[in-house]
Amino acid sequence: MAAEAPEDGWTVHRALAELPESIRWEIDEGRLECQEPTAADHGDGVARVTVVLARFVDGAQLGRVFAGDPGFWLAHAPDTLRAPDVAFVGHARLAAIADPAAFAPVPPDLAVEVLSPSDRLAAVRRKAAQYLAFGVRSVWILDPRARRLEQYAAGSGTRTLQGDEATVEDPTLPGFRCRLRDLLPVPWSRPYRAGAGPD
Repeated sequence: MAAEAPEDGWTVHRALAELPESIRWEIDEGRLECQEPTAADHGDGVARVTVVLARFVDGAQLGRVFAGDPGFWLAHAPDTLRAPDVAFVGHARLAAIADPAAFAPVPPDLAVEVLSPSDRLAAVRRKAAQYLAFGVRSVWILDPRARRLEQYAAGSGTRTLQGDEATVEDPTLPGFRCRLRDLLPVPWSRPYRAGAGPD
């Protein structure tokens, strides 16, 4: 379904046809948002969250965990398509995904956003509120550099966890429990320097 077209005639279908596959993008109430590539610690954080959640979800047979910016339609007219870094979808909502090769037509149960240095926290918090407004049951904002996790749950307010030993639980994952350090990248052995990676 196409988004409401601005004056230049842009539509979702035109964006899909014209944007290079290397461009990361989302649609926010009919507006196209392009995103730059992420940093190494962001990718490290996404990988760790994915492994921890997938191991638990698979073992408990609760549904599926998705990573790699999977697209979820949250609304139409105007269109809102979000691509969380990691998402969990339980069996009840999985039943609505008829075509796994297309964007999911339902919101995930849990959406996880891992902050990059280029992210504005206020903008990501706005996205968290948008997720909840459109039916996502729980949202995590993980900040690898601050080593902090903000948890948002529908009808339950916000919970902030700080410190490696903090205990992480979530209402969408019955029985899930881990330490915050399990979701965070291991600190790099030396400070970041522009243009240089680890030896």
